[in-house]
Amino acid sequence: MKFLIQNIVKQNPARFLKSCWILCLEKHLFTLLVTSVLYCFPQSTQAKDTVGPNNAFYLVHDYKDDWQVFDERYKAYVPYVREQHKNYNSFSLFFDTENYKTYKLLYYSSKENYLFIDASLQKKLPVNQWVVLDVDSLQSVYKKTKLFLTIYGTNTNLEEILVYTGNKISKSQKVIELSESLLTIIPRDASPFQNFFVIGLLLLACVYAFLYNYQPKSFERFFSVKDLLTISIRDDSFVVNKPFDFGNLLFVINLSITLGFIFMLIRHTDTDLFSASNILQDGDTFGTLLTNFLEITAIIFTAFIFKYVSLAVLSNLYRLDKIINVHFFKIIQSSSIFFLLVLILLTISTISIPEITQNADKYLFLPISLFFVSRLALLYFTINKMTSLKNLYLFSYLCIVELIPLIIGIRFAI
Repeated sequence: MKFLIQNIVKQNPARFLKSCWILCLEKHLFTLLVTSVLYCFPQSTQAKDTVGPNNAFYLVHDYKDDWQVFDERYKAYVPYVREQHKNYNSFSLFFDTENYKTYKLLYYSSKENYLFIDASLQKKLPVNQWVVLDVDSLQSVYKKTKLFLTIYGTNTNLEEILVYTGNKISKSQKVIELSESLLTIIPRDASPFQNFFVIGLLLLACVYAFLYNYQPKSFERFFSVKDLLTISIRDDSFVVNKPFDFGNLLFVINLSITLGFIFMLIRHTDTDLFSASNILQDGDTFGTLLTNFLEITAIIFTAFIFKYVSLAVLSNLYRLDKIINVHFFKIIQSSSIFFLLVLILLTISTISIPEITQNADKYLFLPISLFFVSRLALLYFTINKMTSLKNLYLFSYLCIVELIPLIIGIRFAI
C-alpha cells in the first residue's frame, strides 16, 4: 500500500494533492451536516424551566455553583468542591437582593436545616417542603443589597439542597413562542393595570373637580382640617343635618370611589384584603379590573349607608338622636381628608417608588390604625361637648359603633 501511494505521488503529484483536498473537504462537510441536524432537534434545555412549589415559578438563577464553605486551613470561605467538602454540614452563599427585586428566593431539602442570614439564626427550615422568601421583604428588613445566607443542618452534600431565584408565573401569562416578529423592535404595550390606573386617576380627578364646582361651600367644609377639629354645639348647616341630600350624598359616593381605587392599588400587589378574592373576579384584563373596582366601590358605599343606619338604631337606645348627623358627618369628613392624602401618596409611589406600593399593606397599617384611633378620640370629645351623657355610657356607645368594628376590620383585613 505504501509502495502504491509513492508511485501515485511520483507519477502525478497534482492529482494526489487534489484527491487529498477533496477528501478533507468531504470530511468537514459531513461534520457540518451532522452538527446542523443535531442542532435542529428541539432540546429540553432551551425551554424555560419551572421550579418551586407546583412548578409555579420560572427559574431565574440556580445557586448550585455559588456555594461556599469555611475552610479551617485558610480561615476563609472557599468555593465548595464535592470531593474535598463532602462531610461538611454548613454551606453559604452571597445573595444579591438588588439584582433580584420583585423575585422570590426558593428553598427545598429532604433534610432538616436551619437558615442563618448574616450569621444570625432566622428560622428552622421544613423537611420536604418548599420555602418561598420575598426578595423585596428581605431587602427592606436588612437594608442591604447583599446578604450572606448560610444553610446549616444534617446535610453531607449540596445535592440535598435546592436554592433558586424564581419569578412567579402569572395566572394570565401566556407561553410566548419564538417568531420572526420578536426580532423586530416594537413599542411595548401598556399593561391592563396601567390603563386602569390612568383612567381611574382621570375619573377621580373629574369627580373632585365636579364637586368643587357643583358644591364649592360643601367641598370647602368637607376637606377643611380646621372645620374637622372645630366642635360646634349647634350646627344648623344642611351639610351636617341632611346627610342624604343629593349634594351631600355625592361626597359619600366620592369617598367610596376613592377607597375603591386605593383598594385596587393595594390588591394589585397580591395582597388579599378582607379575602376579597372570594367575591371578585380573577384576571388582569381591563374589563375585569374595572368590574372589580365598581363592585368594591358599591360595597363600600353600602357599608357607609349601613353605618348610618346602625348609628340611628344605637343612638335611639342611648337617647342620642341629636348627634347622629354630626357623628356621621365627622366620619365622612375625616375619612375624606385622610384617604385623599393616602391616594396622593400611593399615586406618587406607584409612578416613582413602586416598592412602597408593593408593600402598601405594611407601610399603611400603622398610619390607618392611628387614624381610626384619632377619629375615635375626636368623636368622643365632639359628642361629650354636645350632650350631657355620662362618660361611661358614651364610652360604651363608641365602643359598639366604632371600636369593635375597627378591631373586627383589622382582624379580617389581614
